[in-house]
Amino acid sequence: MRPKSNRTPFRRIATTTLIIAVGVGLYALGYRQGAHTEAAIDSGSETHPKAEPDNATLDTPTPPQPQEPDPSPSLRRNRESPMAASDERVDFREIGYQAAKDNLDDALAKAASMNPREQALFVAGLFKYIAENSSPRDALTIATAQAGTTRSFALKGLVAEWAIDKNLPNDQQESRQRRLLGVSEGRFGLEAELASILARSSSDPTVNSAWMDAFSSHPSRSEIVARLSPSLPDFDPAKTLALTEGWTDWEQSRFTESLINNWSNQDPRGAWSWYSENPNDLPVDAAENILSAWARRDPTDMIQSLDTIANPEDRRLAIEAISASLATKGTDKALDWVESLTNEAEKDLGMQAVYQNTPKGIGAVLKTENGFPKIAEIMPTGALASTDLRAGDLIVQSRDSGQESQDLYGKNLHDIVGILRGAPGSEVEIRVLRENESTGQLEEHSATVVRDLLILESSGRK
Repeated sequence: MRPKSNRTPFRRIATTTLIIAVGVGLYALGYRQGAHTEAAIDSGSETHPKAEPDNATLDTPTPPQPQEPDPSPSLRRNRESPMAASDERVDFREIGYQAAKDNLDDALAKAASMNPREQALFVAGLFKYIAENSSPRDALTIATAQAGTTRSFALKGLVAEWAIDKNLPNDQQESRQRRLLGVSEGRFGLEAELASILARSSSDPTVNSAWMDAFSSHPSRSEIVARLSPSLPDFDPAKTLALTEGWTDWEQSRFTESLINNWSNQDPRGAWSWYSENPNDLPVDAAENILSAWARRDPTDMIQSLDTIANPEDRRLAIEAISASLATKGTDKALDWVESLTNEAEKDLGMQAVYQNTPKGIGAVLKTENGFPKIAEIMPTGALASTDLRAGDLIVQSRDSGQESQDLYGKNLHDIVGILRGAPGSEVEIRVLRENESTGQLEEHSATVVRDLLILESSGRK
């Protein structure tokens, strides 16, 4: 056995080492939690899943404003800007802003080595300074010269400055900027997705023009130009179409279709006016797309302009578009308008469009509760109103005539609505749980429902 005196120093050393290790671990944990609180950007991901709505019927951001850049001759200064200490309340956006103000090259080098969570806010602050102190073209030159996540956060940071309304309260600006830093690439890539945000925000025309120029050789240039060009004050569709000279045949065809769709959504009356004079310069389905967009955006304006549409085929498309749009807003209003048509063939056409676009189902407003689809409201004109099912019932199963039962517990609301919808006249058996008012116990009830058209009031309830 070793002498007792030999063990005591060893224990002291071990105890001291343990205390130091615990202290370092707690310090690191506190820093990570503080950083996570201030920079809530998902590490390694730039997408944010959409939350599932908590209610739905069985039928179915104020646009940001720009800040005009304040050009200046130079962005670079020759002072160092150290990163802040590991404070729990560290503001990486402000650190990035000050770092760019002190020495842009050093700031960009620092950003490239940061983890994505901190990098997102640091780069946003860095390019906030750049947006305030350079022209849009110069700012984009700097942003597109970056690599990897620095580049994507740089582009998002610029759009956050150009598209956010500076008249909003600071907390709303902060919230929208953080959402922009998490925007996904979309179907056509980040540059096209951000182009859509700029177009919707009515950003400064110099910004939109600079964006198109910056990505004039981008693989998705057809989508970028199609989204941004209609928002320019000097937009000329003929000159815009001429921009595609030298593009591939596929790009030219894709661009024309996308341009018409985007223009129609922004200014359908203007798009229709130009189409009426140049019908042979656009795709064969251009008229249908423009008229559908016009009817969705402002059916009243389109009704007032209906008599100016002389071409019989175009007028047929217009009546279908108006009827469909009105049907989604209120069936009674749609039927009233169709009945006002004096031409019987046009009236039949309108009735068919109303029927096709009127929601069909059991006539209930649903929401989810504890995994169950719950009947929140029974529509007075719906098929469910003639059964003994009640608001508050929890639906557990449905079974179409001649089909197997389907469990609805635990399904998302979108799928539930799809299962319960069906053609008018079809039958579905619905099983529910209901609390007995006297005993407090759950009881099972069922009813067979004959689906029908959901005749909507003009309030828009579906």
